[in-house]
Amino acid sequence: MKMHGPAVLVTLFVLLLGGCGGGGGSSSPPPPPPTITAFASQPSWVTTGQSATLSWSVSGATRLSISGFGAVTGSSVQVKPTADTTYVLTASNDSGSVQAQVALAVFAPPTVWFAPIWDNTHIPPYGSSDYFSLFSPTAAWSNAATHVTVFKIYTHMLDLYDDATLRAMLADLKRRHIALAFEWGPLENDGSCAHTEGFDAIDSGLHYAQKVRDLGGTLQYVAFDEPFQHASYLFTGTGACLWSAQRIAQNAAQSVAKMRTVFPDIIVGDIEVLPDADAPDTWLGAYQQWLDAWTAETGKPFAFFYFDVAWNSDWKPAAAALARALRARHIPVGQIYIGDFNAGTDARWVASAEQHTVDVEVGVGLKPDMVDFQSWEPLPSHVLPESDPNAFTYLIDRYFRDRTQLTLSTTPAAAQGQLSGPAGPLAQATISPVVTPATGDGQPAAYQYSGIVPAGVQFVVFGARAGWEGCNLLGSQPAQFQLTDFTLDAGASGQIVDDFTMGLTNWGVWGNATTAQLQGTNLAVLVQANQTMGLNSGSLPFTAAGAAYTFTAHATIASGNGGGGCVIAVFQDATYTELTRAVIPIVPLPVALAALQTDANGHYAFALPALPALPDGSTVSVQYAGSDTVWSAGAAAVLGSHSVPFISTTSLPDANVGSAYQQMLAVTGGVAPYLWVAGGLPPGLSMQQDGTLGGTPTQAGMYKLSLSVVDHAVTPQAADAAVQIVIH
Repeated sequence: MKMHGPAVLVTLFVLLLGGCGGGGGSSSPPPPPPTITAFASQPSWVTTGQSATLSWSVSGATRLSISGFGAVTGSSVQVKPTADTTYVLTASNDSGSVQAQVALAVFAPPTVWFAPIWDNTHIPPYGSSDYFSLFSPTAAWSNAATHVTVFKIYTHMLDLYDDATLRAMLADLKRRHIALAFEWGPLENDGSCAHTEGFDAIDSGLHYAQKVRDLGGTLQYVAFDEPFQHASYLFTGTGACLWSAQRIAQNAAQSVAKMRTVFPDIIVGDIEVLPDADAPDTWLGAYQQWLDAWTAETGKPFAFFYFDVAWNSDWKPAAAALARALRARHIPVGQIYIGDFNAGTDARWVASAEQHTVDVEVGVGLKPDMVDFQSWEPLPSHVLPESDPNAFTYLIDRYFRDRTQLTLSTTPAAAQGQLSGPAGPLAQATISPVVTPATGDGQPAAYQYSGIVPAGVQFVVFGARAGWEGCNLLGSQPAQFQLTDFTLDAGASGQIVDDFTMGLTNWGVWGNATTAQLQGTNLAVLVQANQTMGLNSGSLPFTAAGAAYTFTAHATIASGNGGGGCVIAVFQDATYTELTRAVIPIVPLPVALAALQTDANGHYAFALPALPALPDGSTVSVQYAGSDTVWSAGAAAVLGSHSVPFISTTSLPDANVGSAYQQMLAVTGGVAPYLWVAGGLPPGLSMQQDGTLGGTPTQAGMYKLSLSVVDHAVTPQAADAAVQIVIH
């Protein structure tokens, strides 16, 4: 008899037969318990607000559930934890249950990085002697540590310190829930160029990632160390690589792929110098090509891009312009805050680093998406305790004081505004107004810079530059000025003076300037667009290491001209190798007006000097110095009928695939010169910083371009626009 039905009925039927004296029978064995062959999270860690995918491979289960989530089906599910969570997968059937678990860590967004330099005995006297004291549970930076979300190390320290020390460091970072980052040169040299920054040994990234894994750590972020600046045509030194952006991207991506065999979820960003003094007229356009090349190579943009600012250069318009290029590409803007190389003392170093935060976030009005408190310099000598105003961690706490806001509006005759803080208007606060003329007045002026004479100095070279080494402040406009003399005064430690009373004896002048010749005892300089001028004295003996100094140069800017070059004092060691330099831009000097107090409602007002004393395009700025509890604040306004830049290009001619294309964009108003950036460019086209859109399109379509232009006002001003281009 053939029966169809549940096994239990069959079993019952057999048993009944047995009760009637029939033959024996057997029951089917129960199914085995389920099997979980895989349970994983992708990615293995997230930042707050991000989702992850839990996926599994299970056989033999009739029911699946995940702790904190409930019953699930299929092979994956999305989760968004708010804190570190261990998910337990339970697979069940009638024979039992089995479990597997996966831990998903949740980190704060990478908004605040910390990268002090350790006490490296290989290059004394660099570094903080108490570097590794940071990684004690009782270390005196409990407040600063709550702000730090990423701790960055230089990779070669993994080969310099013993495993026990490094293991303790990595364990403490995990305990504090601070992510780990590398600063690393991702390029592998194929022998085509000299080894420079941006490069490391073959498979170095893989080696360092394995070392971190073996020490019990997790690598989460990688910050490239200037690969584009040193491998592209921007770097023109001996053995320059001259690689294309595409070649650099391919090389770096291959190195990252090796690291991801160890840590698949590494997040990658870049650090580059801002601006690039080796290529003052092309760096911004080249950086945009680099950003787009990386996206094309990897399928997604950099996760962040940090500015390594050359603080003695014309960096403010550069920062404002590059920030716009990044944000047009949805790349977070990062800013490295570091003290002055020749600060000389911890107090000066910390103070100069704090001043840089003000220069960026108040002076430029740029609030970075990420900040990195970093040093690769001899100072500071200690990082702890955070209560010490000379310690590095103190700087982090200072950064998180309450912010203030200062407004400014002007008429031709007066200015006014209001100062406010988190709790409202700030009364009886001191406001310092300054007027900066747009052009010179033909009168001699003293240009000064103060610092600490670096260790090892034996000689000083005085000089000047125009049109290169970052001293091209007016871009395409002529630079015109006269130089009279140079003085380096270190008080009781000594003073040296040089001038042109003996003509150009012991001076060297080079370049292709229209004018660089003596007029009496002054050196007259006129540098047109695309021209350069260099001036150096001989090496003058000077041994005052550690002494405070004031560098003074007397110069005259021609009436109606903006100046545009700079004067320098180069400190050399016994082999005439440069240690560092002091740089002073030759631009119209600001004129301080009388300080004033805000009233009970935080308001202030003052009269402006009568025109025409202030040429069109002059700037009025106001500054509040801040306090131990609140940030400083500032505001600026350009005077004149065309004070604000405006993009006057409203449409672009069509282009054709395979045919060369070039179009110059136009801007009016603001303070020349200008820096241009663009996003959403068609493949094959690029934007140069002078406003030239050009190249050879490779893909047809209709494209919407985001355009931005930044001027050279004291506080850089920007204009944005969107235009359409059709590629046939």
